[in-house]
Amino acid sequence: MASRRSRHEKNRIQVDAGEEFALSVPVDTAMGEWWYLTSPEPDPDVVRGPGKREEIEADEDVVGSCSGTDLFDFEAVGPGTTEIRLIQCPGAPAPAAEQRAVRSPPPRPERQPTPDEKYRATVHAYTVTVRKP
Repeated sequence: MASRRSRHEKNRIQVDAGEEFALSVPVDTAMGEWWYLTSPEPDPDVVRGPGKREEIEADEDVVGSCSGTDLFDFEAVGPGTTEIRLIQCPGAPAPAAEQRAVRSPPPRPERQPTPDEKYRATVHAYTVTVRKP
């Protein structure tokens, strides 16, 4: 099986069954940014995964400076279309139990201010179509 980074156009990915692919997203861990797979999870009859790995580069001249790429590895297992949803979380990492399926937090009291946009979590959806080999 060939291993390659995802080929996607505007969050649409096409791969052949049996192929391995990766979604790559930029990450700045020094700023407390984290990425996770979120629910609903992709159809396991179409893709399996994810494996997650990081390629981080530290700036030796600046203490605490780290940025790089998070890679989410998948295997295309059967023909069909599914959606992979990644959530980008600025701030501290979620507890381990929440890293696989981040869910909406309970409603907050109205008197709490809404965080600035740069501190809000955002979901990035990728539509994956697996073709017969």
